[in-house]
Amino acid sequence: MKRKSNDKSRVKSIKRKVSAGFAVIAFILFFSSIVSLYEFTRMNRVLTEQIDDNVNSVNIGRDLIMLTEDYNLEVLNAISDYEGGEGALASGQIHPAQNQKFVEEFSQTMEEMRQSFTGRTTFSEKNYADSVLLAYTAYMQVLGEGRDIVQEDNDTRQEWYFERLQPFYLKLRNYIQSLTNASQEALIENSKKVDATFYRSITPAIASVVVGLLLVLLFNYFINFYLINPLIKISRGIQGYRSYKKNYNVEVDNNGDELDQLNNNVRDLIEDHKSVQKS
Repeated sequence: MKRKSNDKSRVKSIKRKVSAGFAVIAFILFFSSIVSLYEFTRMNRVLTEQIDDNVNSVNIGRDLIMLTEDYNLEVLNAISDYEGGEGALASGQIHPAQNQKFVEEFSQTMEEMRQSFTGRTTFSEKNYADSVLLAYTAYMQVLGEGRDIVQEDNDTRQEWYFERLQPFYLKLRNYIQSLTNASQEALIENSKKVDATFYRSITPAIASVVVGLLLVLLFNYFINFYLINPLIKISRGIQGYRSYKKNYNVEVDNNGDELDQLNNNVRDLIEDHKSVQKS
């Protein structure tokens, strides 16, 4: 009886080993899918940070354009309304209070943009940012001529503004606009990358998990159907004959493979044993 119990435990151990093997395969597939999802999440986070940087740069560029336009209009109004005497420019520059405010706000805004620049910032954005600073410096230098121009008549002041100052203002504004456009282009490009990365990363991960699980289930089914279950049937048939003298009538439908041959050999062996006993 002890030997029968050991044989039965051995047959069951085969099934456990096969099941454990498939469990390992399933775990590997599951782990690989987790890694794929982690990589997708990491890449998505990087691209999201890039998009946030681009949006911040676009907003700062728009702030610079509005700030520059407002100040340039203030300069035009100051030149048009200047009459000398009262309101004379103590600092020698156009609208000194507004001038100082503009300088502080412009410098602060450009500093915010530079701080937002990271290793992911495009070359065009950095290049245009440098051009904006150069154009701003040239604009402020020309603006310094205002202390002499305001002493002239209105026609001279108007001519100085439109012929001398305005070109520098337009160059400054164009560079700011180019900087904003570069940030917008980077924003569009990174948005496309997010969509492309999502489908490239998530689709193979899902497909590999689904296909892997289907393969595990199919292999598990075939191994149990064509290997484990026939072995269990043969073992039970032998035990039934040895313990209770039952007829060995196990049928294994394996289309003549090794297990089918084994089953036939066992049946023949049992029939030979019955014949020996009768004689």
